Amino acid sequence: MKDASTPDRRRRGRPRQFDRDQAVVTALTMFKERGYEGTSIAHLTAAIGVSATSLYGVFSSKEALFEEAVALYQRTEGAFAALALDHAKTASGAIHNLLMGAAANYTRDDQANGCFVSLGVLSCGTEHHEIAGRMTARRLAARDAIKARLDRGKDTGELLPAADTDALSTFYAATLQGMSVQARDGASRHQLEQIARMALMPLDSCRTQR
Repeated sequence: MKDASTPDRRRRGRPRQFDRDQAVVTALTMFKERGYEGTSIAHLTAAIGVSATSLYGVFSSKEALFEEAVALYQRTEGAFAALALDHAKTASGAIHNLLMGAAANYTRDDQANGCFVSLGVLSCGTEHHEIAGRMTARRLAARDAIKARLDRGKDTGELLPAADTDALSTFYAATLQGMSVQARDGASRHQLEQIARMALMPLDSCRTQR
Protein backbone atom coordinates (compact mmCIF):
# COMPACT_ATOMS: atom_id res chain seq x y z
CA MET A 1 0.00 0.00 0.00
CA LYS A 2 1.31 3.48 -0.97
CA ASP A 3 2.28 5.74 1.93
CA ALA A 4 -0.20 8.64 1.75
CA SER A 5 2.19 10.89 3.63
CA THR A 6 4.90 10.73 0.95
CA PRO A 7 3.60 13.59 -1.26
CA ASP A 8 3.36 15.87 1.78
CA ARG A 9 6.91 15.06 2.80
CA ARG A 10 8.10 15.80 -0.70
CA ARG A 11 6.29 19.14 -0.76
CA ARG A 12 7.76 20.13 2.58
CA GLY A 13 11.24 19.05 1.53
CA ARG A 14 11.14 20.78 -1.87
CA PRO A 15 13.85 23.48 -2.07
CA ARG A 16 12.70 27.05 -2.47
CA GLN A 17 12.97 28.52 -5.94
CA PHE A 18 14.80 31.58 -4.60
CA ASP A 19 16.71 32.85 -1.60
CA ARG A 20 14.13 34.27 0.78
CA ASP A 21 16.50 36.65 2.56
CA GLN A 22 17.87 37.97 -0.72
CA ALA A 23 14.32 38.49 -1.94
CA VAL A 24 13.64 40.79 1.02
CA VAL A 25 16.85 42.71 0.29
CA THR A 26 15.80 43.15 -3.33
CA ALA A 27 12.28 44.15 -2.33
CA LEU A 28 13.67 46.78 0.06
CA THR A 29 15.65 48.31 -2.80
CA MET A 30 12.53 48.42 -4.97
CA PHE A 31 10.33 49.90 -2.25
CA LYS A 32 12.94 52.56 -1.45
CA GLU A 33 13.15 53.59 -5.07
CA ARG A 34 9.44 53.51 -5.91
CA GLY A 35 7.52 53.65 -2.63
CA TYR A 36 4.85 51.15 -1.65
CA GLU A 37 2.17 52.03 -4.17
CA GLY A 38 4.68 52.63 -6.94
CA THR A 39 6.08 49.11 -6.60
CA SER A 40 3.92 46.49 -8.29
CA ILE A 41 4.07 42.74 -8.01
CA ALA A 42 5.39 42.75 -11.58
CA HIS A 43 8.27 45.01 -10.49
CA LEU A 44 9.06 42.71 -7.58
CA THR A 45 8.92 39.45 -9.51
CA ALA A 46 11.09 40.88 -12.29
CA ALA A 47 13.69 42.16 -9.84
CA ILE A 48 13.72 38.98 -7.74
CA GLY A 49 13.53 36.71 -10.80
CA VAL A 50 10.53 34.57 -9.86
CA SER A 51 6.92 34.14 -10.85
CA ALA A 52 4.08 35.74 -8.93
CA THR A 53 2.97 32.26 -7.85
CA SER A 54 6.38 31.54 -6.36
CA LEU A 55 6.48 34.92 -4.64
CA TYR A 56 3.05 34.43 -3.08
CA GLY A 57 4.09 30.94 -2.03
CA VAL A 58 6.62 32.47 0.36
CA PHE A 59 5.15 35.91 1.11
CA SER A 60 1.39 35.98 1.53
CA SER A 61 1.03 39.43 -0.03
CA LYS A 62 2.91 42.51 -1.21
CA GLU A 63 2.03 44.06 2.14
CA ALA A 64 3.68 41.19 4.03
CA LEU A 65 6.81 41.52 1.92
CA PHE A 66 6.82 45.28 2.52
CA GLU A 67 6.64 44.77 6.29
CA GLU A 68 9.62 42.43 6.15
CA ALA A 69 11.50 44.99 4.07
CA VAL A 70 10.77 47.69 6.67
CA ALA A 71 11.98 45.41 9.46
CA LEU A 72 15.18 44.71 7.51
CA TYR A 73 15.76 48.44 7.03
CA GLN A 74 15.35 49.10 10.74
CA ARG A 75 17.83 46.33 11.61
CA THR A 76 20.45 47.51 9.13
CA GLU A 77 20.54 50.94 7.48
CA GLY A 78 18.20 52.55 9.97
CA ALA A 79 19.84 51.08 13.07
CA PHE A 80 22.16 54.09 13.46
CA ALA A 81 19.36 56.11 15.11
CA ALA A 82 18.85 53.79 18.07
CA LEU A 83 22.61 53.40 18.47
CA ALA A 84 23.09 57.17 18.55
CA LEU A 85 20.45 57.63 21.24
CA ASP A 86 21.54 54.67 23.36
CA HIS A 87 25.32 54.93 23.33
CA ALA A 88 26.11 58.62 23.82
CA LYS A 89 26.92 59.66 27.37
CA THR A 90 24.92 62.91 27.14
CA ALA A 91 21.63 63.95 25.59
CA SER A 92 23.32 66.64 23.52
CA GLY A 93 25.86 64.10 22.32
CA ALA A 94 23.07 61.70 21.42
CA ILE A 95 21.23 64.28 19.31
CA HIS A 96 24.49 65.36 17.68
CA ASN A 97 25.31 61.74 16.75
CA LEU A 98 21.74 61.17 15.57
CA LEU A 99 21.74 64.12 13.18
CA MET A 100 25.27 63.54 11.91
CA GLY A 101 24.51 59.86 11.49
CA ALA A 102 21.46 60.79 9.44
CA ALA A 103 23.58 63.07 7.23
CA ALA A 104 25.94 60.18 6.54
CA ASN A 105 23.33 57.45 6.11
CA TYR A 106 20.86 59.45 4.04
CA THR A 107 23.49 60.20 1.41
CA ARG A 108 25.10 56.78 1.02
CA ASP A 109 25.92 55.99 -2.59
CA ASP A 110 24.65 52.41 -2.40
CA GLN A 111 21.02 53.18 -1.51
CA ALA A 112 18.10 55.35 -2.48
CA ASN A 113 18.67 58.56 -0.58
CA GLY A 114 16.72 59.50 2.52
CA CYS A 115 15.00 57.57 5.29
CA PHE A 116 12.81 54.69 4.15
CA VAL A 117 10.50 54.99 7.17
CA SER A 118 9.99 58.69 6.42
CA LEU A 119 9.53 58.34 2.66
CA GLY A 120 8.27 54.80 2.02
CA VAL A 121 4.57 55.61 2.48
CA LEU A 122 3.60 59.25 2.85
CA SER A 123 0.38 59.32 0.86
CA CYS A 124 -1.64 56.43 -0.50
CA GLY A 125 -5.08 55.25 -1.48
CA THR A 126 -7.66 54.42 1.15
CA GLU A 127 -7.08 50.70 0.64
CA HIS A 128 -3.55 51.11 2.00
CA HIS A 129 -4.27 53.28 5.03
CA GLU A 130 -3.37 50.50 7.47
CA ILE A 131 0.09 50.28 5.96
CA ALA A 132 0.49 54.06 6.12
CA GLY A 133 -0.73 53.98 9.71
CA ARG A 134 1.99 51.53 10.72
CA MET A 135 4.64 53.74 9.12
CA THR A 136 3.24 56.73 10.98
CA ALA A 137 3.43 54.75 14.22
CA ARG A 138 7.11 54.01 13.53
CA ARG A 139 7.84 57.71 12.98
CA LEU A 140 6.04 58.59 16.21
CA ALA A 141 8.00 55.92 18.05
CA ALA A 142 11.23 57.49 16.77
CA ARG A 143 10.09 60.88 18.08
CA ASP A 144 9.23 59.32 21.45
CA ALA A 145 12.70 57.75 21.64
CA ILE A 146 14.26 61.19 21.12
CA LYS A 147 12.05 62.62 23.88
CA ALA A 148 13.00 59.83 26.26
CA ARG A 149 16.69 60.58 25.72
CA LEU A 150 16.13 64.31 26.28
CA ASP A 151 14.12 63.57 29.43
CA ARG A 152 17.09 61.61 30.74
CA GLY A 153 19.19 64.68 30.10
CA LYS A 154 16.85 66.71 32.28
CA ASP A 155 16.89 64.08 35.00
CA THR A 156 20.69 64.12 35.16
CA GLY A 157 20.86 67.92 35.24
CA GLU A 158 22.43 68.25 31.81
CA LEU A 159 19.42 70.17 30.48
CA LEU A 160 17.64 73.02 32.19
CA PRO A 161 14.50 72.13 34.17
CA ALA A 162 12.53 74.43 31.87
CA ALA A 163 13.68 72.62 28.72
CA ASP A 164 10.61 71.61 26.70
CA THR A 165 11.54 68.09 25.69
CA ASP A 166 8.23 67.56 23.92
CA ALA A 167 8.83 70.53 21.62
CA LEU A 168 12.48 69.62 21.16
CA SER A 169 11.73 66.00 20.25
CA THR A 170 9.10 67.09 17.73
CA PHE A 171 11.58 69.57 16.27
CA TYR A 172 14.30 66.95 15.88
CA ALA A 173 11.92 64.41 14.41
CA ALA A 174 10.87 67.07 11.88
CA THR A 175 14.51 67.91 11.23
CA LEU A 176 15.28 64.29 10.41
CA GLN A 177 12.31 64.09 8.07
CA GLY A 178 13.35 67.32 6.38
CA MET A 179 16.91 66.06 5.97
CA SER A 180 15.50 62.90 4.43
CA VAL A 181 13.55 64.87 1.83
CA GLN A 182 16.58 67.07 1.13
CA ALA A 183 18.68 63.95 0.59
CA ARG A 184 16.12 62.53 -1.81
CA ASP A 185 16.26 65.82 -3.71
CA GLY A 186 20.02 65.52 -4.09
CA ALA A 187 21.50 67.30 -1.06
CA SER A 188 25.04 66.26 -0.20
CA ARG A 189 26.30 64.96 3.11
CA HIS A 190 28.02 68.31 3.71
CA GLN A 191 24.75 70.17 3.17
CA LEU A 192 22.91 67.89 5.57
CA GLU A 193 25.64 68.33 8.17
CA GLN A 194 25.15 72.08 7.89
CA ILE A 195 21.45 71.60 8.61
CA ALA A 196 22.35 69.38 11.57
CA ARG A 197 24.68 71.98 13.06
CA MET A 198 22.02 74.67 12.79
CA ALA A 199 19.45 72.34 14.34
CA LEU A 200 21.65 71.74 17.39
CA MET A 201 21.50 75.40 18.42
CA PRO A 202 18.14 75.19 20.27
CA LEU A 203 19.42 72.27 22.31
CA ASP A 204 22.62 74.11 23.18
CA SER A 205 20.53 76.94 24.64
CA CYS A 206 18.82 74.42 26.95
CA ARG A 207 22.03 73.05 28.46
CA THR A 208 23.06 73.93 31.98
CA GLN A 209 26.40 75.60 32.58
CA ARG A 210 28.38 72.79 34.19
